[in-house]
Amino acid sequence: MSEESKMSKYPASVVKVIDDYTVVINRGSEHGLSKGDQFLVYYVDPEELVDPETGESLGNLEVVRGTGSVIHVQQKMATIKSNRSVSRGRVIRRTSNPAIGGLLGSFAAERETIEEPEREALPFEDVQVKDRVKPV
Repeated sequence: MSEESKMSKYPASVVKVIDDYTVVINRGSEHGLSKGDQFLVYYVDPEELVDPETGESLGNLEVVRGTGSVIHVQQKMATIKSNRSVSRGRVIRRTSNPAIGGLLGSFAAERETIEEPEREALPFEDVQVKDRVKPV
């Protein structure tokens, strides 16, 4: 999709909140969307911000609700699922083998295993109908 056609089609809007992780937007295959496309979901704070040094308007702040990937595309709408996740830490296990330790010294007797936990999906943050959506 060209940059010019993206600008004329976005921002899009959230038209339905299915659950904390899944939303429907008002853009679909006729707008060039494909499964896997990435989007930023946000709302526009109504307060206009002004630069305190220059007095110049900075516009309105876009408050990020999250990011997501298109999981289903219809002609005029698409379903987006949150793609943010967090790892809850890793487990490091140290084991020793006394038989090897006696031959090679205590340093060689220890073995370290690092276990990466599964990633936990994060929901969109308080996403609402009429929130805005744009490609990332």
